[in-house]
Amino acid sequence: MASIEARLQQLEDRVAIQDLAAEYCRAIDDRDLEAFLETYTEDCVLRYKDGAMRIDGKPALREYYANRFKQYGLTFHYPHAHVITFDGPDQAHGWLSGHAEMGLSGEGWLAAFRYTDVYRRETAKEGMKWRFTERELAAWYYMKIADLPLGMGQTLRKHYHGELMAAELPESMGTYKAMHNL
Repeated sequence: MASIEARLQQLEDRVAIQDLAAEYCRAIDDRDLEAFLETYTEDCVLRYKDGAMRIDGKPALREYYANRFKQYGLTFHYPHAHVITFDGPDQAHGWLSGHAEMGLSGEGWLAAFRYTDVYRRETAKEGMKWRFTERELAAWYYMKIADLPLGMGQTLRKHYHGELMAAELPESMGTYKAMHNL
């Protein structure tokens, strides 16, 4: 069994990573680009599971979100379940489910996601800080709120940039495929 100090450090690290996820959401909703970028490492990768988007490195992340933030109206991102596994004192990985309520082009949108993350603790101005080094985003759905009643029963539950797309979840999961003989 690990020492009480090591176990306490891991609990503190777990809370710090959960705070990282909350800060990510706050920074998006506040359009705080600098705070948003501080949640990522310099060598970060952000991608969609379906390959529709991949951003490598903080400069590209800055460029993408400087434009993306301007497209949003009201947004409210909130994290749900968060599972974290430690790979070492400064490395961890995990997954986080969450929702986003968004105003886009004058209409209400709702999305449900699962992030698959890799976290790294590194030196920052404030001392050691956990950041995202990789984030992969998969969707259960991403659609106009008005489309939810009928859209939830469809395979094409992701309405992205005017295109109807298949949602990644749950259809891409091995357990789902096995349960439904797919």
